[in-house]
Amino acid sequence: MSAIQFLVLAAIILSSGANEETLVVKIGAIFFDTEMKLAEAFSVAVEEVNAVNPALRLEAVKRYLTIDDSIVLQDLSCELIGNGVAAIFGPSSKTNSDIVEVLCNMTGIPHLQFDWHPQQSGRERINSQLTVNVAPMELYLSAAFLDILASKSFDWKSFTIAYEKSAHLNRLQHILAWKQLHKTGIKMQEFERGGDYRVLWKRINNAREKFVLLDCPSDILVDVINASIGFNMTGPFNHLFLTNLDTHVSGIERFYSREFTVSVAAARIRSYIPPPVHDEIDVFDNFVDTRFDSLGTQLVYDSVVLFYNALLEISQRSAFYIPQFSCGRGFWQPGPRLVEQMKMISPKNAKPPYKTQRLQINSDGQREDFNLEVYNPLIDRVTHVWNKEFQLVDYETLRENSTQAVKQRRLKDKEDFSQKPVRYTVATRVGEPYFSWRKEPEGVHYEGNERFEGYAVDLIYKLAEECKFDFNFEPVRDNKYGSYDAAKDEWDGIIRQLIDNNAQIGICDLTITQARRTVVDFTVPFMQLGISILSYKEPPPKPNMYTFLNPYGVVVWLCVMIAMIITAYALILTGRIDQYEWEQPVENMDHELERENIWNLHNTMWLVLGSILNQGCDILPRGLPMRLLTAFWWIFALLISQTYIAKLASFITSSKIAGEIGSLHGLVDQNKVQFGTVRGGATSVYFSESNDTENRMAWNKMLSFKPDAFTKNNEEGVDRVKLSKGTYSFLMETTNLQYYVQRNCELTQTGASFGEKHYGIAVPLNANFRSNLSVGILKLSEKGVLYNLRNKWFNNNQSTCNLAASTTKADQYDMDSVGGLFVVLIIGVMVAFVIGVAEFLWHVQRIAVKERIPPMLALKAEFNFLIRFWLTKKPLHTHRQSRDSTSTGYSSLEQISSAKKKKKTKRIAD
Repeated sequence: MSAIQFLVLAAIILSSGANEETLVVKIGAIFFDTEMKLAEAFSVAVEEVNAVNPALRLEAVKRYLTIDDSIVLQDLSCELIGNGVAAIFGPSSKTNSDIVEVLCNMTGIPHLQFDWHPQQSGRERINSQLTVNVAPMELYLSAAFLDILASKSFDWKSFTIAYEKSAHLNRLQHILAWKQLHKTGIKMQEFERGGDYRVLWKRINNAREKFVLLDCPSDILVDVINASIGFNMTGPFNHLFLTNLDTHVSGIERFYSREFTVSVAAARIRSYIPPPVHDEIDVFDNFVDTRFDSLGTQLVYDSVVLFYNALLEISQRSAFYIPQFSCGRGFWQPGPRLVEQMKMISPKNAKPPYKTQRLQINSDGQREDFNLEVYNPLIDRVTHVWNKEFQLVDYETLRENSTQAVKQRRLKDKEDFSQKPVRYTVATRVGEPYFSWRKEPEGVHYEGNERFEGYAVDLIYKLAEECKFDFNFEPVRDNKYGSYDAAKDEWDGIIRQLIDNNAQIGICDLTITQARRTVVDFTVPFMQLGISILSYKEPPPKPNMYTFLNPYGVVVWLCVMIAMIITAYALILTGRIDQYEWEQPVENMDHELERENIWNLHNTMWLVLGSILNQGCDILPRGLPMRLLTAFWWIFALLISQTYIAKLASFITSSKIAGEIGSLHGLVDQNKVQFGTVRGGATSVYFSESNDTENRMAWNKMLSFKPDAFTKNNEEGVDRVKLSKGTYSFLMETTNLQYYVQRNCELTQTGASFGEKHYGIAVPLNANFRSNLSVGILKLSEKGVLYNLRNKWFNNNQSTCNLAASTTKADQYDMDSVGGLFVVLIIGVMVAFVIGVAEFLWHVQRIAVKERIPPMLALKAEFNFLIRFWLTKKPLHTHRQSRDSTSTGYSSLEQISSAKKKKKTKRIAD
């Protein structure tokens, strides 16, 4: 025991002697009260450097700030200088004041910084000549970020920079100068700490952005990225680059899962890795030192090591002394020499080693050299390393000299069989003729893609042959195209599958719209079309033989007839008043002179009727009153007759048009027929987002219809048109309409197509295979494949409707349509015949009374003459000649002929 006591006593004596020779130098540090980890790292760094050389020992004097106040900073700095500190560390960049730099520059006390401060101009550097910053210069960080994004491994063409409001954009200055601030270049999105980060991702998502550079503090990084999940920004086609150098301590690894497939890359300063002494330190020791896991703590440590190594060299000189003066009343001469010594220290000679690699201070007190590693923060796998001298280098290239180099070279010569050919999942929906289930013959069962048929199926097969890829068809569960639900703020159908990265290709009768292009990309169109109206072809109306009376109503016809009668009597009255309408006097049977007036009811009615029928009359008025009255009647008759003719022509023309609706305008202007589209489809979007007045009116009417005018799909719309029997029309794409019209004789297209649209293949945003598919479609179009496919599925001549016969029949009129004209003619003939018979009997009665003969004798005589239709001259007394004739009447005729011949002969003789 005595020997042990002797050794302990000797150690105490030696240590006490050493303390007498140890140089103790005070160093001050200013931290904010929220930077306790930095303060702890500072204390640990002081402890570790004190163990390097017992001849020099640092004593830490720490002061804390609660608010950024330049007066408080000045007081704390002066207090530290008055306590005899040989250097002041901090404060961090949270302060906006440079009072510490100014005071240190005035008193000769070195000032060390460990994070980024605003860049200073040459004139501003005069007040900070004693300031040294161990943080990498933002100018070189900016150049490094540009080299990363412009490299072949990244090759970002267009992206969005999302940055926190208080972030320094100096480290992005090279990137901002790289591309224009434009929708096809760089887009900027600002967000604020503590705000609703979903607004940020919603704006980015609405901009169809898949490449995002996120400049965000590490303490809120997880919250910001977590907000992106609800906007489907974490799929395999999304890319995220994190510029914060403390991303590895943010907790982002919690997102590591099969659902979080976004391509994430981050950058950090590469730490010093001590060479291994043994294979392992302690197999049972699971302790992990996290005191210097963040960059801030590492740089605080490096600043202490840098100062200690410089002080260790300067303190050995004879001119060195401990500062002992108050603030502003002296200048420490060793201070500038100490700063210059810090600039000359090599990283290889620093003891203990720096926490970061390649720490070297330049003449301006800034750090230019550093190693920046690019890594995947989810799995902590380094992919590249950047250095200002070597630029961006692949990490595997740097490992060529490692112990696994031989194994790596051996594996390069072998084929990797795990690489599978490209296979895409094709999202589609069931709907003829684009995609439908294939009917299985008896005893046959189809598997895989053979289960389906249609235009889209054939097109994908042709594209797969042209572009060399495999595929699997996956019909969407809701069988929808893809529409945006503003209430739920989400998409459905095929578009949703692409956004969620559950499919890589979407195809069917999918229209390219601006809304869809904000969330997915489209290839070049494979079909061009428009919008048409599908209507029920009503059977032709039952022919009406009296349609020629339709131009005027019953009241009008009655008024016209009354006007004719009144005009006829007015002509009689005016004719009797006007003396010019009386004929010259003639002698009657009683040898008396008398004047006759021709304007009786028979003649006036004949004039009125001839005028209104545009046929004229053989008697005309002579007096001025009669001519005026007749002229006004002619005007009336002309307008009435011509209006009737024009109206009749329009009736005939309109009767040839099937139905009352001939266009969208006619559909909107009526209230009898309802109309609608597929809910959420491209056609409904066309009307809902159109600025055209007529389209907006059509959309508002569709919204107001009860029951609902919208359908789930085209098939439901076609069935509804057939069941409605003319009370519902369906707005759909022209190609689909023609397909259904050819197979349903009771359907027809109303009006011409409108609203040019295109069908395309949808792919995720920024998908690198989109251009390959577009080139394939163009090649198929040039080869005529698209034309053949369209003829195969849309114009296969399977229609059972005889369109030619129905068209020819519609252009002709049968007897049912014009029978009324014949009825009028027959009635007119019959009435005229009846009136003629009545006048004939009345004439017979007059002859019987005048000649004082029996009526039957007069009737017989007149009838005998009547049936001899070849006679054109009638004797005055037919009953007398009839009495001398035979039963056939030929004798009397011969006598008459003989008498005529005798008279003629006698005249010739004379």
